Amino acid sequence: MAQKSNLTIEVLSIIGGVLTAIFFLGFLALSSILRSETSCLIVGSILIITTLFVNRLLTKPFLDAMNITCYIAGCILVGYGMNRNIDVLFIVLIGISVVTMLLSKGFILTFLSVISFYMALFGEITNLFSSLNPLNVAAVPIIAIFLFVNLSETKILSYTNGDLSKYKPIHSGLFVSCVLSLAGLSVNYLTKSTNDWIISVFMLVGILLMVYKIIQVMQVKSPVHQVCIYLLCILICLPSLHAPYLSGSILLILICFQYGYKAESAVALVLFIYSISKYYYDLDITLLTKSITLFFTGIALLIAWYIFTQKKTRHEKI
Repeated sequence: MAQKSNLTIEVLSIIGGVLTAIFFLGFLALSSILRSETSCLIVGSILIITTLFVNRLLTKPFLDAMNITCYIAGCILVGYGMNRNIDVLFIVLIGISVVTMLLSKGFILTFLSVISFYMALFGEITNLFSSLNPLNVAAVPIIAIFLFVNLSETKILSYTNGDLSKYKPIHSGLFVSCVLSLAGLSVNYLTKSTNDWIISVFMLVGILLMVYKIIQVMQVKSPVHQVCIYLLCILICLPSLHAPYLSGSILLILICFQYGYKAESAVALVLFIYSISKYYYDLDITLLTKSITLFFTGIALLIAWYIFTQKKTRHEKI
């Protein structure tokens, strides 16, 4: 119950902090208080330094919204102040994210620093590889890192001596970055590429790896059954080769299901529902056919989810 309460407070703090930052920046823009890029850079730096200083002294829940507001506003102002020098801008933002990750205490700032690091890294990739599709280039590494962190969770926690103060916000930040990248992949004008199947192949490799882990947990020892499961996974993913966001959402569900992340599983499930709806919406078939296909797909997924959860629950009881 306490964990649910803390999660609710953190979510509300993030939403409140983001909204307050938007209104604060809007006020600064309308009032013309900051008239030059230099003043934006100075004020932004002061806000970031002040936020880190306060966070190091006090880690109280009631300060989270203020820290979020100041940190987001500071990063945006620094970005605006350096917008004429794009080559340095994203490197500076990456540096700010890394410093925040190392110096901050508590959940909120570390969580935000992971997301800002990914966004700055995406910006740098866009700057360096403008001729390619930057979102496609940035999506695979972040999902691969998230998969690696979960697969190596036991080893990572052994190095931290059970201290989850950094692991939890970093893990959550990586998850949100994965969700953002997959949601971006579903936007057609952001991914004008004919090589989407390459990303889907990477996603399929991750899916097969997670299925292997789940098979081990559920003790499916028959080679015939294992081969059938792998072939079924490949057959399911083949039609979505041109829609990597769909196979990516399946991968996120499998990761969260395997490692028991309930909140993340719910978000991944919502992303999957959106992805499969977007996939069928983009198909060149009649509306009636789309509706019938979605209906039977939903039934099949509900049956599969029920079978998997029942088997996992039975195994845990044993």
